[in-house]
Amino acid sequence: MKISEATTLIHTPHIKWERPQSWCDLGCGSGTFTTALAHLLAPGSMIHAVDLDARALDSVPNHYNGVEIRKLLGDIGSPSLRLPPVEGILMANSLHFIQEQQELIRRLLSVTDRFLIVEYERSKPNRWGPYPVGFERLRQLFNGAGVQHVDKLATRPSLFGGTIYSALAERSFGRGEAEG
Repeated sequence: MKISEATTLIHTPHIKWERPQSWCDLGCGSGTFTTALAHLLAPGSMIHAVDLDARALDSVPNHYNGVEIRKLLGDIGSPSLRLPPVEGILMANSLHFIQEQQELIRRLLSVTDRFLIVEYERSKPNRWGPYPVGFERLRQLFNGAGVQHVDKLATRPSLFGGTIYSALAERSFGRGEAEG
């Protein structure tokens, strides 16, 4: 996916992009969605990019569009992963690798109230997505963790067949409400 396509997929008017913020990109891979997020964020923002693959992290830039990107080698499914408090967490095509998805979401709620999720609209596991997270499953996972606002943002055809979707999940405030 091109960075411009990734940017379009995660953009939402419900996030105040014009002010500096800190975010985590969990399962960032080589940084396509990290760069897309940096494209949307205001200069002076920071992204903590986390991945288990050191070679993939080497492809992630240290800065983009005035946004600092701090790279962290780590397993996003590990309870020992420590993350700073942030305005949001981006998980693009990474949640489907986590077996204990709701447990992870509950842990992540200790550092943020906002999530941008990109996933495949699938219900059957395969070797590239052993724990599929179609949108209805995503809504159930977040609702079960106490997050009531889960909205689909966009969809697009996947290069691997089917559809890919993006969603915004927020715990403490809904559409149209200003956040701190």
